[in-house]
Amino acid sequence: MKLAGKLVTTGLAIGGVLGTLSVVNRMTETMAGEIDTVLRGEERRYPWKYGDMFYEVKGDRDAKPLVLLHGFGPGASSFEWRKNIDALSTQFRVFAVDLLGFGLSDRTAIDYNSQVFTDLIGDFMREVIGKPAVVAAHGMACAFVIADAYRHPRFYDRLVLVAPPPFILRENTAGPLRGVVKFALRLPIIGQSIYNVLASRTAIRGYYDRQGYHNPGLITDELVEYVYTSAHQPGSRYAMVSFLSNALAVDVNEATARLQMPVVVVTGRESMFSPVEVSDAFKRVNAGIDVRTLASWRALRLRSSVTEGDATTQGVRRGMRFVGRGRRNNTRRPSNRHQPRSRSQVGGRAICRPPERATIKAHPTTLHPPSPLRNVMGFS
Repeated sequence: MKLAGKLVTTGLAIGGVLGTLSVVNRMTETMAGEIDTVLRGEERRYPWKYGDMFYEVKGDRDAKPLVLLHGFGPGASSFEWRKNIDALSTQFRVFAVDLLGFGLSDRTAIDYNSQVFTDLIGDFMREVIGKPAVVAAHGMACAFVIADAYRHPRFYDRLVLVAPPPFILRENTAGPLRGVVKFALRLPIIGQSIYNVLASRTAIRGYYDRQGYHNPGLITDELVEYVYTSAHQPGSRYAMVSFLSNALAVDVNEATARLQMPVVVVTGRESMFSPVEVSDAFKRVNAGIDVRTLASWRALRLRSSVTEGDATTQGVRRGMRFVGRGRRNNTRRPSNRHQPRSRSQVGGRAICRPPERATIKAHPTTLHPPSPLRNVMGFS
């Protein structure tokens, strides 16, 4: 009888804890509010087999297509290209994409892996773009672009890889810890609670302080609130489970070696991975790749007179000239939903308004760099 009583007591205690966590999880998601788009283009959705992918288009219909793919992390989205699109759309037809599981795209509860994102990008290039395009990818997205560009080179005119991690060029074996992390994060209540801690305002601010911005004073409450809101949309954790458990790792060594289009790798002097490490890794695999280290990123961070938008636009133009001179390798919308809201109330619901334009100088390895592409793809 005593044992039965203890089991009942323990069961009630566990049930109470799980019930409390469930309520907290729901409150966290509800109080985060919705997101609105800060990008000023045509809002569209691409219906795919696992859900709709949101993207925006801006620029002349006859201009060369330029596809912008964001990096990975809590709250990641096409928001990171917000300072680039207007400038780039003067000479390109720009497609800014929210990958499945992020931004305004559907957050389907599937097992996200490298093949899912490679297929998603490839199908989008063939069914929406339909002709050779310039593709600029950031972070882990570089691996998926490389994989599809190798398989379907006729849809890729040139690649601009912004801060690509060199570990995508080597084999990544799945360890037992990866499976444990993935299992824990996918648990219905406990996994959501763990994710909420990892994507809390404090965690987001800490990330930017360690890896994002040279000047911590630029990590504004508005910026943190935007990323936080995006990170807590319904279903946001599913794609992040794969990212945090390293399940998105893919070896594109052979694909990189056989790329047939001009490729520019862009890194910064103060990147997480040193310029020498990045250059050696990519040059060792494919000597035809043009590696550019932007020493100016440091200078820009020290010049309070240069705004984020101005600096990145100038850099983007330079980078496009780099790519344009690149040689081929010889080796084989729903309306207005995407801005984090200020804590005002509209119709009884929390609304997040876009953060004010700030003088932001980004570290090149930030999860959402304020458009490092401008430091790479500018044109005069």
